[in-house]
Amino acid sequence: MILSSRLFDTFDRCPRRLALERTHEPRSISGLGLMYAGVEGGVVAPDPGEGAKDAVRAVTAVKDVDAGPLAAISAVRHVGLMAEVISLALRRKLGPMSRLQDVEFGKHQWQSGLFETRSAILHRFILVSHIDDDVLRGFAHSWGTVGELAALGRDVTLTFIAIGAQRGGRRHGAWSKCFRHPVQKTMLRFGRRKGSNGFTSGWMDVWREMTDIPADRWLDQMEADDVLGDLIQSRTIPYRTGDVRIAQAKADMFTILPAMEKASSDDPMRRHSCDDPIKGSCPWQPYCWSPSPVEIGELAHLYRERAS
Repeated sequence: MILSSRLFDTFDRCPRRLALERTHEPRSISGLGLMYAGVEGGVVAPDPGEGAKDAVRAVTAVKDVDAGPLAAISAVRHVGLMAEVISLALRRKLGPMSRLQDVEFGKHQWQSGLFETRSAILHRFILVSHIDDDVLRGFAHSWGTVGELAALGRDVTLTFIAIGAQRGGRRHGAWSKCFRHPVQKTMLRFGRRKGSNGFTSGWMDVWREMTDIPADRWLDQMEADDVLGDLIQSRTIPYRTGDVRIAQAKADMFTILPAMEKASSDDPMRRHSCDDPIKGSCPWQPYCWSPSPVEIGELAHLYRERAS
């Protein structure tokens, strides 16, 4: 059996969802899910910007996008251009990266969701609207961190990327929006520099998708205005041999496995996980919250069977 931190996290949140995802998958993807696909594709590509855009195109070729109030093409462009800049920023900060190979975990295989630098540092990339102590603590205690520590026996670095709050279908922040000079259209700013008096009233805020500004120039200006330090932050969670917390987590994982295997689509709903402020809405809501009894096969316009 191939195990991953995502499976344990899903089971903790809702066994019903785990059972549904064994046999079916949603035909659509959220904007946040699409951005993860772009960033994760970008950081392992020779050209991170092109890799991010290619990954977004690959997903949208087979899935619809939950675009909210935006047109689908606008939402995809917004997400793709953000993923492009974020991937380039991570490459500049961390260097080339690769995915980990599967490793043995008891009688099973562990499929890691981490990325490794050339200096053998493992990173977990986490996209959040903002970064604070509560966010750091929550992800440090999650299966995505503790499960990887237990399975790999190596330090894990959590790298948080603050992508801004979502309003009106777009993420509001420096990855996607800047100020442009009213006359010199090529002059960009993201924040008040030290010793500066700020902006005149003529400076206009613009979305990157409404310009032709390339990713490297956008990122250069973010660096010049010193905004990246607040947008990318890393915390290392050390692996310590003999740490009873990790030993207990590993024992818990093997204890949980039989229950995971028995998970059924008839299991009670875990309503607290239907809407998450970070992960967003569960894609199985149309099935679980249907006002009348429905079988998953009757929702073929929303879900499709997984390939065997």
